[in-house]
Amino acid sequence: MADQDRTESATPKKREEARKRGQVAKSMELSSSLVFLGVVFVLHMTMASSAKYLMEYMSFGLGIPHLTPLDIPEVYHIAMRFLILLFQVVGPLFIGAIIIGIIVNMTQTGFLFSMQALAPDFNKLNPLKGVQRFLSARGLVETLKAVLKLFLIGYIAWNSIYQNYPTMLSVIRMDIPTLLSFIGNLVYQIALKVGLYLFILAAADYAWQRYSFEKSIRMTKEEVKQELKQSEGNPQVRARIRAKMRQIARRRMMESVPKADVVITNPTHFAVALEYKSESMKAPIVSAKGADLIAKRIREIAEENHVPIVQNPTLARTIWKTVDIGREIPSDLYAAVAEVLAYVYRINKRYQRR
Repeated sequence: MADQDRTESATPKKREEARKRGQVAKSMELSSSLVFLGVVFVLHMTMASSAKYLMEYMSFGLGIPHLTPLDIPEVYHIAMRFLILLFQVVGPLFIGAIIIGIIVNMTQTGFLFSMQALAPDFNKLNPLKGVQRFLSARGLVETLKAVLKLFLIGYIAWNSIYQNYPTMLSVIRMDIPTLLSFIGNLVYQIALKVGLYLFILAAADYAWQRYSFEKSIRMTKEEVKQELKQSEGNPQVRARIRAKMRQIARRRMMESVPKADVVITNPTHFAVALEYKSESMKAPIVSAKGADLIAKRIREIAEENHVPIVQNPTLARTIWKTVDIGREIPSDLYAAVAEVLAYVYRINKRYQRR
């Protein structure tokens, strides 16, 4: 399907399905640049202690051949000593890189574990597919990023060495601690500049990845309609259900008309049935109402069940427009409704006397 047809933003369901497949907006460049910067800072802060442990490691290693004899416990002791010294040197860097990597990835994608992403994809082994990926927009962007990174690293290293070239000529006259300090500071400056420039490149890459991801999961109007049908049901079915519910509600409304105390009419267009029980109601309630054919049916049921019908066009129209079924009439209509009920009660007493 042509990309120009995919004009709609992805729905939450489509995003959730993409997430289950491991498809999220994520920049590996951002993760690697921040991990690199973190390692540089950790290395700078632990430089003194790492140099100390490294000297111990080298001294201990150079002294091993003079140890005689070497039995199994001694070999075990030497191996453990090497491992401890090695962890003291590279442990902070390793732990720092893991923690920073986890934090950066969780910030980008949240907690995400997808078995579908781990499934083998044999299309990646197809040379034709590989050429297509390389010549695609994503492949060209990846190639451009690699070239930019090489250019930046090379330029920053050359510029730093060029600026410190006069000092480097005099290193042969420096003592060992001063020489190591100079080299360490130079390497730190180069690494810090490289990390900062890589971070800027990674930020641009993250923006591109988000744009590319949003574009890849866009949907057509037809796909949105189909998803809406699947999630909420077919519109025709929903319409039939609503019609059935209206029929049920109308039947229940008609069943309440025989219990009404009075039906107020327009006389032909509107009909409102009122019920009032003084011992349980604060005010009369609207038990049924309708217009045209429904109003006609309410009048017919009222006549069949000897419910009084009173013609009051203004009151009938007002109640029909302003009061819902099952609600009490508002206080501003108390007087008008009271007159109607009083009239009905007088008629009922006359009928009972007769």
